[in-house]
Amino acid sequence: MAWLNSDDMLAPGALAAVARFFQANPEVDIVYGHRVFIDRDGCEIGRAVLPPHNSAALCRADYVPQESLFWRRPVWEQLGGLDESFHYALDWDFLLRARSAGFRIVRLPRFLGCFRIHERQKTSARLELGLEEQAVLRARWVGPDWTWSDIHRGLIPYMLRQHAYQYAWRIGLLRH
Repeated sequence: MAWLNSDDMLAPGALAAVARFFQANPEVDIVYGHRVFIDRDGCEIGRAVLPPHNSAALCRADYVPQESLFWRRPVWEQLGGLDESFHYALDWDFLLRARSAGFRIVRLPRFLGCFRIHERQKTSARLELGLEEQAVLRARWVGPDWTWSDIHRGLIPYMLRQHAYQYAWRIGLLRH
């Protein structure tokens, strides 16, 4: 299962790659992959190459590209779907609940989705509401007394790995 926002796209071959992975890895419940950034006309303007999944970093920030996120039906059924009281943090809430329930999350080493960047996109329109929803989720799933310093300090190892993966991809050491 997955959902795709109306202005985003799946990468070519994404569905087949996810189906093959799920078939070969029955112990994995949720997968996501790298992200391609596209402009309003669908032209590529950048890429995000992510290191393997890091559960501790997920508690601090929503770094999983929603348009590259797929899960098995039992995850959806056990978690009860999306919490539609959130407008911007639906995917992060879903992932935090899945993490808490013990579902296994894996990053696939390939581009699975394309995220469209344009002036009218939902993410840009109401940034303050998105930040409020993130604060609610951190208080609910991590701890209400975390400071921005705690969050950033905890993300440093993940961010260093992400930059290393991005660089390795740029110089051709990584295929996808």
